[in-house]
Amino acid sequence: MIKPQALNIGDTIAFCAPAAPLDTTRIILAKKRLTEMGFYVLQPVSLFRRWGYLAGSDVQRAEELMAFFQDRTVKAIFPGTGGYGTTRILDLLDYAIIRSNPKIFIGFSDITGVHIALNQMADLVTFHTPNPMYGLGSDEGLEPTAETYFWSLLSGDEKMYQIPFNLYGDSLGVEVMVPGKAQGCLAGGNLSLICAAMGSPYEIQTNGKLLFMEDIGEAPYRIDRYLRELKLAGKLDRVAGVILGRFTRRKEEPPDNPGDFTMEEVLEQYFKNFNVPVVKNFPAGHVRTNISLPLGVPAELDTEQGVLRLLESPTVNRDR
Repeated sequence: MIKPQALNIGDTIAFCAPAAPLDTTRIILAKKRLTEMGFYVLQPVSLFRRWGYLAGSDVQRAEELMAFFQDRTVKAIFPGTGGYGTTRILDLLDYAIIRSNPKIFIGFSDITGVHIALNQMADLVTFHTPNPMYGLGSDEGLEPTAETYFWSLLSGDEKMYQIPFNLYGDSLGVEVMVPGKAQGCLAGGNLSLICAAMGSPYEIQTNGKLLFMEDIGEAPYRIDRYLRELKLAGKLDRVAGVILGRFTRRKEEPPDNPGDFTMEEVLEQYFKNFNVPVVKNFPAGHVRTNISLPLGVPAELDTEQGVLRLLESPTVNRDR
């Protein structure tokens, strides 16, 4: 895997919109905060464009992303948000050019589509993290611990390469479903986006990987459907371990029918009797406590020690 250069104060960060339209207020606030930290933020004039429920046409969004990968002054690319749209541009990206111009790429939710493609087609390590609209540009800003991991991973701070299960105390701690210790490269992201690319050249490769999955706004039967798709495709057969995030529902989601399986029961049906380590409730993705994960980096899931530890730095320093 190709590792991008670590991010230093004074570097240029480019904002882009490869999926849904962006919220002007939040993006302006995120830019202000980054500028105050000492970064230079490159914001295209057309950043707030809109085409239906997308931030511009497929060609516009793909060309914007490619332009930033080719811009030698840009050290990191920050998609403003997810939403929907990345799977529409995967076949418009030039992965050979991206491979030759590695740089930090962040985001979560719908950005999972690009994460998987860049990991597999360009061999690039990417970062499953908060984004400018949800985290950097939120009224309250990044949650303190999430902020520490975000900047530590992007800057190559090796002291933060261990993520303890009890990061937020017992009430929000990671729970062990299947104990054990396993090593493998981190892969995955948003479950519905993982499934959206199945059967395509961008289908996720899971053999020997530590597979991370999370989602939001989905009823238990839909999570069941996604997991069944992965199971039928053999994507769960040879994983090294499984890291389940939060599977939360929107408040307006109708309640389950009496007697329906709960989310907990669905997850247990798939993973309780697994023969590799499985943890759940990991704080990454659609939660305020959104801990950053470098995708494509070797890591170890250790339920005895209660920790997910990186085995390598996800970035390289410029003097290497």
